[in-house]
Amino acid sequence: MGQLSDKFYPLGVVLLGITLGGALSLPGQAADADLIEKMVRDRSCINCDLSGADLRRYDLSGVNLAGADLSDVNFFQTDLSGADLSRTDLSYAYLGETNLQRAILNSAELHRANLTRADFTDAYLFDTVFGEAYMEETVFVRAVLQRADMGDVVFTSADFSEAVLCNAILPYGDYRYQCRE
Repeated sequence: MGQLSDKFYPLGVVLLGITLGGALSLPGQAADADLIEKMVRDRSCINCDLSGADLRRYDLSGVNLAGADLSDVNFFQTDLSGADLSRTDLSYAYLGETNLQRAILNSAELHRANLTRADFTDAYLFDTVFGEAYMEETVFVRAVLQRADMGDVVFTSADFSEAVLCNAILPYGDYRYQCRE
């Protein structure tokens, strides 16, 4: 018997999912609306899977999303100020015009994320990997980017005023300014 494509679903399974009101989770399907509602209500969704969710313009200030899969999430104009995004996967996420002031993104993965006009003022980004992220008018004022890897970032413009870039890897080499012994 040949292998089925991961995109092939028998008609009965698809109809079952429709009959159950979308309760069936299929690969590539956006995050469950009930999970999003619970996260907004409880201000927490630790280690959960919100991949592909549309969270545009949500107020998620102070929410705890540590360890969550946030890949391919649309956070356009979302307030994530003070949020805990430690160890999250934000690959391919759209963070355009997102407020990330005072957010914690330690050990987060931002591969190919769009950070256009995102504001990371006073944010903590220890060991964060920005692999091929896109930055245009991105703000990192007073942010702590210790050991952050920005070696493959596509910079159009970014503001690093008073940022701590201790042992950070930047497109033009390692940066050891403001390292404290």
